[in-house]
Amino acid sequence: MSAPQFILPLDDELIVDEFACGGGMSEAIEQATGRHVDISVNHNDDACSMHAANHPQTEHHCQDVFDVCPIKVTRGRPVGLLHMSPDCTDHSQAKGGQPRSKKLRGLAWIGIRWAGQKRPRVITLENVKQIRQWGPLVAKRCKTTGRVVKLDRSVAAPGERVPVEQQFLVPDPKRIGQTWKKFISLLRANGYEVEDRILCAADFGAPTTRRRLIMVARCDGAPIIWPEPTHFKVPKRGQKRWEAVSKHIDWSLPGKSIFDRPKPLADATMHRIALGLKKHVLDSGDPFIVPIANWSRDTIDSIREPLRTITAWPKGGALAVVQPTLVAAFIDQANSGFNSTPARDPREPLSTVTNTGSQQRPVLAHLLHLRGNCDARDLREPIHTISAGGQHHAVVEYTLSPEAEEGALRCAAFLIRYYGEGGQWGDLREPMATATTKDRLAVVTVWIKGDPYVVVDICLRMLTPRELYNASSFPPSYIIDRGHDGRVFSKATQVSMCGNAVPPKLGRAVIAANYQPPYRFARAA
Repeated sequence: MSAPQFILPLDDELIVDEFACGGGMSEAIEQATGRHVDISVNHNDDACSMHAANHPQTEHHCQDVFDVCPIKVTRGRPVGLLHMSPDCTDHSQAKGGQPRSKKLRGLAWIGIRWAGQKRPRVITLENVKQIRQWGPLVAKRCKTTGRVVKLDRSVAAPGERVPVEQQFLVPDPKRIGQTWKKFISLLRANGYEVEDRILCAADFGAPTTRRRLIMVARCDGAPIIWPEPTHFKVPKRGQKRWEAVSKHIDWSLPGKSIFDRPKPLADATMHRIALGLKKHVLDSGDPFIVPIANWSRDTIDSIREPLRTITAWPKGGALAVVQPTLVAAFIDQANSGFNSTPARDPREPLSTVTNTGSQQRPVLAHLLHLRGNCDARDLREPIHTISAGGQHHAVVEYTLSPEAEEGALRCAAFLIRYYGEGGQWGDLREPMATATTKDRLAVVTVWIKGDPYVVVDICLRMLTPRELYNASSFPPSYIIDRGHDGRVFSKATQVSMCGNAVPPKLGRAVIAANYQPPYRFARAA
């Protein structure tokens, strides 16, 4: 792929990006301004190589931001825009009870250096919202003895003085937010107007609900402008709905059955899958139907539209015990410790992608038509589902092959065990030990357009790196598998580069509202 060619920076004003991971903000800046970033800084060699592959016109400095001298790297030229994406992991709630690093937390201080030495017209910063709680660190202390806890989690001996670099540091609860307020006040002391807001990427067309704190500071007398949302979770007439992540997932990729795995899935994972299956497939009046690769078209079906003629699952791709006639899907949300939603509908945006990329996993429920005499329903009526007790519809007469019936009964046993009233998990032997086959099948039966389908297998897989980048609104042409020098990135490296990157559509909206190169102002005048 040939790299895009941008206009020459005739304005003599530099754009500097102290980027994070894959370089989402550089992509955003280029989309918003029509010109390339002049100088980029990142300490990670792989990140710089990926950035160089996608932004070859940029001058790259692969070193610690504290080691970069603003005066030297700019060589006397003025700076129009400085963007900073300091490491967010030390501020994030995902850090949990882990020790904090004063150096990582202090990366934003480099902005004060740039403001004092180069005075960029506009400075932007992106981070997690918890950066507002940035404050001094103190040593963690043992609740019993009151003595200092060390990094190895041992407790200091009586009278022992522990060097700071060996202390288990945590945020001082008495001074939460103190350092952030000081950082903002120093920018203002340098003549900048400063504002910050929490913005959701989905509001600007990205298929992810990643929320980020965006700070904008400017010293050129122009007002700070916050972009208006272009997409809405609950749109009104004439408004666009949030972008669905389903459009960015390759549904032709097979999942692996959750049953009979060499290493069984954790109970918590199985419980989440059961909750998602119940909510988004069995109890949904409009389950998301997967567009299988060799169907006649490649758009997404709703049950409000006629069902297409379905062919068999692509050869070699079926892990179900039988070939499904329909596949329904939802997204498992694995980081339930910080997210109370165990699953998402694929027609919604994806949640925040982290540097492990393991939190969001497509779950495929393979559905087989229960052929026989069906209870006819008016399609203008709401579509209901079979309840666990089989009270919503009578269980129809069915014809299932032995292997299909075995798969359906296994799914029923799974659902009975991991889904129950109040979230209580049942035992496989109860309460269906004496129930009939029809009663068991009722547990995993879903009615679609008046026809009954039974779940015969449940498959799970990880999202691929390309799917994660697409869901973060990177263009499909963005190079993620190799660097500028031909080095090949592992899957883990690719995912980590996506996890903390700025969604380009979010960044583009902010930059377009607040920064344009001077030549554009001259043209407008």
